[in-house]
Amino acid sequence: MKIGITGTTSGIGETIRQMPYEFIEFNRNDGDIHDVESVYKKLKDCDVFINNAWDNDCQTKLLKFFFDKWSDLPKKIISIGSSVSTYTPSGTGYSDYVDLKRELRTAHCDIVNLKTTRCKSYLVNPGVTNTKMTESRNCNKMSTQDVAGMVKFVLENKLYIPEIYFYVE
Repeated sequence: MKIGITGTTSGIGETIRQMPYEFIEFNRNDGDIHDVESVYKKLKDCDVFINNAWDNDCQTKLLKFFFDKWSDLPKKIISIGSSVSTYTPSGTGYSDYVDLKRELRTAHCDIVNLKTTRCKSYLVNPGVTNTKMTESRNCNKMSTQDVAGMVKFVLENKLYIPEIYFYVE
């Protein structure tokens, strides 16, 4: 299985990349993540696209673009969402992040509701994860290994489970 992935220089993507699969990566040094055609050109021959890098609305644009290209193919798109897409987190400074993760979830749900495509969209929604973005938050956090474990579950599961939420209590 050949897996294309964005955002592997740190955090969740860096941990996913360490799993025993063949990866083709698209990172900052490969170009602008918002140039969806360039991302697709590098990753189009993969069986799976892991839509991990978050930079404004790039995840939603990438999900829609890859799905438009792959809708009739037996491929998987796994987007790394967030549990904040269904609630309003406490604290300040996260409103753009929350809004954009909600847009990603809406785009994912629109694809899932089509039900007749061969390409399947998956949304993995972790709770607060120990990354650079959350280092100042004082709360229970899951590890990037926890998130990678859920991605592995989606990759290896024969059941179609379109959306998964998980967090540390």
